[in-house]
Amino acid sequence: MIKNKFFALLVVGLWMVGMVTGCGLADHLPGTKSNVEVTMTEASHGIYQISLDDTKIEKVPYEINEYTTEDIIEDCIEALKEQPSNNAYRSVISGNVKVLSYEYDESNRLVILCFDPSYKNLTASREILTRAAIVKTLTQFSDNIQYVSFVIGTEPMTASDGSQLLMRGRDFVLNIGGNMEYVREDYVTMYFVHSDGQKLQTEDVIVKYSSKINLETAVVNSLISGPITDGLKPSLSPDVQVNKVNVKEGICYVDLDETFFDRIEGQSFKLNIYSIVNTLTQMPGITRVQFLINGEIFGDAVENIRIDGLFEKNMSLVYRPEKGE
Repeated sequence: MIKNKFFALLVVGLWMVGMVTGCGLADHLPGTKSNVEVTMTEASHGIYQISLDDTKIEKVPYEINEYTTEDIIEDCIEALKEQPSNNAYRSVISGNVKVLSYEYDESNRLVILCFDPSYKNLTASREILTRAAIVKTLTQFSDNIQYVSFVIGTEPMTASDGSQLLMRGRDFVLNIGGNMEYVREDYVTMYFVHSDGQKLQTEDVIVKYSSKINLETAVVNSLISGPITDGLKPSLSPDVQVNKVNVKEGICYVDLDETFFDRIEGQSFKLNIYSIVNTLTQMPGITRVQFLINGEIFGDAVENIRIDGLFEKNMSLVYRPEKGE
């Protein structure tokens, strides 16, 4: 199981924008403009370079003097071609990495970069670092560029579910340390158990997870790993195994093993259920939750609660502090 979780100061709902496919699509991109003014601070920007051993990228200061988004994109591309002064690093756009063209979709704040097919010849480590360096360089200008998409030859780069891969700078780590997986992160509000053991209480976190799984799976795994905040209690046994989590037509299907029935310190089984239900149903596109046990609907009752039906959010179980607390 993947159980990565980090602090967040606030909860932000992240919505992925509409997908596009292929190069030369300017006529199909809504709102494409060429003279959008950009405000920038010199000290906050730079470009990324790749270490010669293909294990990390490093940001170096670089002055951007352009004023339109298109000019900034072009300037960044040219800067990424330059040979670094540090001979322990290499330029990002060189060799098999050749940018043929780009499209800028202002309405979605998306840059689509089109590469020569030779990009496919990159090793796994060089490829993930190349993506990270390019995406992190471009998305520094977050007021105008929030997402970057790659097209290799005529083939859009896709996520594990087959959708167009829209990348953000924070989706990447600087040092891959042998792990070549693309990393995502999202802000999520989770429900754990209040210190009284009777109610649920929220905790706002950043969940980091591999692109090989969906956010819903990562969230359930994070619930299993337990809370970070002192005073909160876990709602689920750390031994719970996640078989599969997927969403269809607003229903999130959560397939767990029978360890889901285990209670922490005698807590009510309702807390097991609604820690998951309340967490998942506050995510976009999910209104109800269906539980499965090892791939099957469980027909018996636990503490007189049947789990073979659909569950909706239950805020009556959520702790609300009294005035003055």
